[in-house]
Amino acid sequence: MGKKNKKTPKKVASRRFNPVKSKLESMNECFEQLQNGLPDSREAYVKGDRITHSYVKSCFLMIIQRAVDINNVIIEFKEQTPQQQKHHSFLTLYQNNAIDKKTLDFFIKALDYYENIVNPYQELAPSELYDVSCDLLKYGEAYTHQLENYFVNLACSQNRRGL
Repeated sequence: MGKKNKKTPKKVASRRFNPVKSKLESMNECFEQLQNGLPDSREAYVKGDRITHSYVKSCFLMIIQRAVDINNVIIEFKEQTPQQQKHHSFLTLYQNNAIDKKTLDFFIKALDYYENIVNPYQELAPSELYDVSCDLLKYGEAYTHQLENYFVNLACSQNRRGL
């Protein structure tokens, strides 16, 4: 008879993190798209056509949704139940020391813009969307770096405990 396939906690943990890695890669593609589609100045964006505005809105929405999805995967991995409200996913990551307070505060603000975009009866000035999209590039990079560090620290702590 052959060897039994034993699943070590490390192997199980790395498999569970694969969805996060995949979503982070997808999120980074969205950041690239936003960076490439966002005009160099607020004035150029405001004067831009509907296609430019729609493109930036779409990128913004995709990035925020991917962040929420990533948050929920991490929350589930920690054997917690994700909340229905998107902002709770960021709060939970903050409480678990995965993201810092500035990143939390930005994404809570960005979720208000997210809601304004998905609810067409709420107006969002193009200049506001431009500004928050520029901030999203900055804080999105911080978010991805903080999550990468979180996983490195998590792996180190598991190694120290012999997991």
